[in-house]
Amino acid sequence: MANESKTVSEKKEQKSGAAIKKLIPFLGLIGLFIIFAATTNGKFLTATNLTNIISQACVTMIASIGCCFVMAHDNLDFSLGGACALCAVAAVVVGNLVSAWLVFPICILVGALCGFFTGILHVKAKIPAFMAGMCIMFIGRGVAQGTYQILPMRIPASLKTFQELWFYLIVLVVVFVVCYIIFEYTKIGKYNKLIGSNPKCAQLSGIKVNKYKVIAFVISGICVGIAAFVTVIRGGGAGAQTGNSLETNVLLALTLGGIPLAGGSGTKMRSALIGGLTLFILNNGLTLWGIDPTLIYVVKGIVFLAVVFVSIGHDKSKVMA
Repeated sequence: MANESKTVSEKKEQKSGAAIKKLIPFLGLIGLFIIFAATTNGKFLTATNLTNIISQACVTMIASIGCCFVMAHDNLDFSLGGACALCAVAAVVVGNLVSAWLVFPICILVGALCGFFTGILHVKAKIPAFMAGMCIMFIGRGVAQGTYQILPMRIPASLKTFQELWFYLIVLVVVFVVCYIIFEYTKIGKYNKLIGSNPKCAQLSGIKVNKYKVIAFVISGICVGIAAFVTVIRGGGAGAQTGNSLETNVLLALTLGGIPLAGGSGTKMRSALIGGLTLFILNNGLTLWGIDPTLIYVVKGIVFLAVVFVSIGHDKSKVMA
């Protein structure tokens, strides 16, 4: 009886501990919001500033939602920045030369192709996923940089009517809802989480591991394409800075949102939203404090390092349990 009661109490402690850990990212978001609201003489809470934070975060949150599929099977997609730049350039060029209505489809198509080739390089050529992603990133960035120099990169005038926060939020909500359903209720999401949690078990269960990994990269690429679409609409075109640091922002957002580095069943799509907002609130608040941009990078690096240590400690505790 004593052993049984001890086991029950241990299970209760584990459940309460897990519940607290789930709340930490959300509490961190709320805490940062309160700190900056109280220490910036009202500048943080202005409608213009809050609109700016959300519109900036939308791009990272959309890309992060897609990246959840890749992180679920314990991989990282480093193609995001270059893929975003390539999507933006291709879409703007086609939009100006052919039709403005092709900007969105081209973003989707190019993003999906980038994700597909990243996945194929990983599963067929046996190249580590982060290296395959970097190959696509460099190719995309190189093609985009070359195109900037010979062609105008402004979006068609008819698309400027969508340069509003409500449009970015609609796109974000649609992407989140569709991806959430796929991630939680279809084989694509369930199998990728199983692959990340226990790859041997996934193989023994007859799951086509390579197939579902490639699908995950394609979904990530599609979301990057949508993020590129929002980027060109918001910025009025594509430029040399399009997609810069997107992959690092996404990785930082997802870890700040509570996704374990080991992926698997611990991958939750809400992390993309919580982490994305946390990242840009932090960046904006530090800017309003007058912190030098160089030091902001240092702060973000320290925060990321702290989150990594917490994640590693959490993974070790799960293994020991």
